[in-house]
Amino acid sequence: MQKAKRQSLGSCSVVLVCLLVLAFAGPALSAQSPIKVGLLLPYTSVFAVQGTDTTKGFELYLDQAGWKAGGREIQLTKEDTEVKPDVGLAKLRKMIERDQVKLVVGPVSSAVALAIHDYVNREKVPLIIPVAFTRLLTAPDKAGPSVFRLIETTDQSNYPMGEWVFKNTPYRRVIIMASDFVAGRDSVSAFMAGFKNAGGTIVREIYPPLNIQDFGPYLSRLVSENADAVYAWFAGSDAIRFLKQYAEYGLKGKTPLLGYNTLTDDTILPAIGDAAIGVISVGHYSASLESEENTAFVRAYRAKYGSAPTRYSEEGYTSAQLAVAAIEDLKGGIDNKDQFLEAIRRVAPKIKAVRGPIRFDRYQQVITNIYVMKTDKVGGQLVNSIIARIPEVSQEATWGWWQKK
Repeated sequence: MQKAKRQSLGSCSVVLVCLLVLAFAGPALSAQSPIKVGLLLPYTSVFAVQGTDTTKGFELYLDQAGWKAGGREIQLTKEDTEVKPDVGLAKLRKMIERDQVKLVVGPVSSAVALAIHDYVNREKVPLIIPVAFTRLLTAPDKAGPSVFRLIETTDQSNYPMGEWVFKNTPYRRVIIMASDFVAGRDSVSAFMAGFKNAGGTIVREIYPPLNIQDFGPYLSRLVSENADAVYAWFAGSDAIRFLKQYAEYGLKGKTPLLGYNTLTDDTILPAIGDAAIGVISVGHYSASLESEENTAFVRAYRAKYGSAPTRYSEEGYTSAQLAVAAIEDLKGGIDNKDQFLEAIRRVAPKIKAVRGPIRFDRYQQVITNIYVMKTDKVGGQLVNSIIARIPEVSQEATWGWWQKK
């Protein structure tokens, strides 16, 4: 009887010790398991280049970090949004509910971003937006605790560009041309507000559909217009076709072309060719930016991919910097979503972003430098040379025009 009792007590002791070991080892084991990060980007359709370059930048930084953060391995899950809001939402739900992704980076399309916005905030999914820039995502009535945006809003670049054009060029009468969808219309609306508030006049607005092949019917309207310049917003393959056809119609030498930097992004400059020379654009990054951080980034990017980085490459790279810094800040312990979201907010001003200093405002929209660029040919290569810097622009400094409407 005593022997059986001792065996029973011994068994209980073993079980108790095992339970204690598991209790204390549990967090440690969890801390060593991989962290899954989802890239929700377009890899097909009109914005495939943007998605691919964002991915390249993200993976470059993970290479430099050894694909680890806070002592844990980083694993990537990639999903193609196809630039379709319903597809983007479905792919996001799959990432979170089936793949157990802890952090999502994307999307590119503003329409897709708006489609996933409510789900992300309801489920407290940490979302870093590298590219989609409609003002609605971080407006006071829409901003949520889970969304962090690293690209400037349509207002942050285009509104000050309107003021800059009036103050620094002889252009007083401008025609507007933009893709007929959210980002295009938002962008040129902001430019028009800044330009008109400074004293300029908008002669005409023209909105071709997205993914159009022939701009001829729209460009023909410009031939007889009495305008000093055209301000345009097109991206990807649309931008390539627009600039080439703009030159073919003889408008390049007649009416100067201005626009948002998607028009002459480094990715598409080789495809555009000399038709891009002389275009003045605005955005938050150029590979020609002179800084220690950017020089190192450009060198590493060229070594890995054989080409210069683009604005999308930078956005992916900075997204990875932010994600890794937040995970490191918590030493890998990211299961508490509120703590993880707070860490993302906290570390942003500490990272050395290649574009220059960044931080988030109260709506988790980035405050960043904005650069005015001119496309030139240097050493036989087309580059976006920086000709002016508008420092640390916030969305709150540029959105008053539409809040009053």
